[in-house]
Amino acid sequence: MANSEERIANSEDRTGRPFLRSSIFALLTSLFAWTLAAFPDQPIPNESSGKKPADFAPGVRIDWSARAVEVDGVIVLREGPLELFACSPRTREHESIIAVKARPMHVFQAMGLIGLEPGSPVRYDAECDRPIPPRGETLDLAVRYGTGDEARVIPLETWMLDVSRRRPPEPIEWVFAGSRTFDNGRFGADADGTVICVVDFDTALIAVGSLHTADNEQLWLTANTEAIPPIDTPCTILIRSARPPAIVVELTSDGKATLDGGKPIAVPALLDELTRQAKNGVRRKLTVNVGSGVPAATVAKLVSRITDLGWARETIEVHGAEAAKPDVPVRP
Repeated sequence: MANSEERIANSEDRTGRPFLRSSIFALLTSLFAWTLAAFPDQPIPNESSGKKPADFAPGVRIDWSARAVEVDGVIVLREGPLELFACSPRTREHESIIAVKARPMHVFQAMGLIGLEPGSPVRYDAECDRPIPPRGETLDLAVRYGTGDEARVIPLETWMLDVSRRRPPEPIEWVFAGSRTFDNGRFGADADGTVICVVDFDTALIAVGSLHTADNEQLWLTANTEAIPPIDTPCTILIRSARPPAIVVELTSDGKATLDGGKPIAVPALLDELTRQAKNGVRRKLTVNVGSGVPAATVAKLVSRITDLGWARETIEVHGAEAAKPDVPVRP
């Protein structure tokens, strides 16, 4: 296996401008996802319906209610050093725990449709003479296997060992690198089978957000044999954003509010709960949906109180009645 920096540099020379086509494709996919979100009159299958995930492509499903992508695979390796966690069939099974049944391009498209933002894989900066780590939206990855009462969902890290410590690695920062497109128009991850990579591949669909060489002598992860089920065990990789969902507050004209769809409570009780969350370090994005008949001053006062608890104003979005604008001055 070639040195990873040499491999990155060589691919740069071979393709000329390797990231232009990938950037264009990522933009088109993002625009498609935005179009679905921007026109709510167009129904999205299964969204918030409680129904089972919808088939998107062979081996790929979208769980609209959970905003997650499911990718079917099978265990192909239980011991040995790793360059990937998941690859395409007949590509890199000798260094990957799972072979997935789906085309990486289809996984990419499904991820875009649930709003995930691709970045860029590892690349070589000739001017600075150094590799640039992968970038992209951070992801929450898990693997599901077994059926019925035996079904389990675990973090990917459980099936790997940090070579230097001989135990599972600390939680890995997974990023939606997005692969790239070659000059001949082929999607890089489709060509290389690089679905979930743990070392530096410039065609990685999903990557570790830091540099890790592909030199055999320096591979940092190996299979955790005792934790991995038998070869040929079916499994499913679960992909979703690592960003926590927004806190949703519903404000009604009777002076009540609901928090994340719970029972109506008085505004002071709402503020008490947000205070508790703030003390626990929670600073998630917060959406305030305003019902008709709620005075603008009431909304402004509530937003002011929430920012006093520690939320940055830019993390608070207000939606609803035209009169209820958050920039209305707070009255005594």
